[in-house]
Amino acid sequence: MKRKIAQIGPSTLMISLPSKWAKKFNLKKGHEIDILENNEKLIVSTQNEILQKELEINVSSLDVMLYRLIGAIYKSGYDQVKIVFNNPKQLETIYDVLRKTCLGFEIIEQFKNLIIIKEISKPEYHEFENVLRRNFLFLLSVANDSLDSIKKQDFEELKNITLRDHNINKYSDFCRRILNKKPISEKSSPLYHIVEQIEKIGDIYRDLCLYVSENKLKIDREIIEIYTEINEFLTSFYEIFYKFNFSNIEEFGKKRNEIYNLINKAFTSKNHDRHILVYLNNVFNTVFDLNGALMTYHL
Repeated sequence: MKRKIAQIGPSTLMISLPSKWAKKFNLKKGHEIDILENNEKLIVSTQNEILQKELEINVSSLDVMLYRLIGAIYKSGYDQVKIVFNNPKQLETIYDVLRKTCLGFEIIEQFKNLIIIKEISKPEYHEFENVLRRNFLFLLSVANDSLDSIKKQDFEELKNITLRDHNINKYSDFCRRILNKKPISEKSSPLYHIVEQIEKIGDIYRDLCLYVSENKLKIDREIIEIYTEINEFLTSFYEIFYKFNFSNIEEFGKKRNEIYNLINKAFTSKNHDRHILVYLNNVFNTVFDLNGALMTYHL
């Protein structure tokens, strides 16, 4: 978007604000905005809340995708939603999603085939960094504690660990909602992708834990070694995210090649459970593929 510079008076230069942006934040004559100088850039921001964002939607035709749709509505940043549904099963699904993941989103009115959902508590934007770090730490605890339980063949504890995925989903959705409602930086797009993939990695660990616990599998030493290496790889990504430099990212790339060779070697053997290898390989590839978003965010 380009703007022409106008001159008012002998030394004052002026540009206009985009009308769509001004309306979005309900800016009026006399309101104050913040301007941050960043080399050749000027970053204009406001403390005003976005005008209330509302949606009316009919979900009567949905079944298997309804859960995901309600999650998408929450992440999109809507403040109030009117939902027309068709049967008790759909209503139960909506309640389930709200209970598990949608922080601050509650049903305020309910009729025979209509419910109204509203944001009853505003997200605290300054809490984004804390929630994101907490989400990282939850994911790391799932990775490391699941490995420990697999070594001990503690299948009950493995089932308990899978329940932590609810927290990962909840924190991930909360972070994405904040990024959609009010981007916290000019690098919100790569950050959104990283948050989304954190949730995906948590889902893979959850499914891996369920598979091992339900089948009461004893994992051999070679797979334990790969599991350990991948967990350390995930920890490296977390550390690079908060302390980015070229030396760290180069080591991350070298480590990727080492683990890649370990996994390929394991796939050639007929002695390993290939389901577990597929789960671990998915975690490994998903973590490494975040390198593009990671570098884009920090550069």
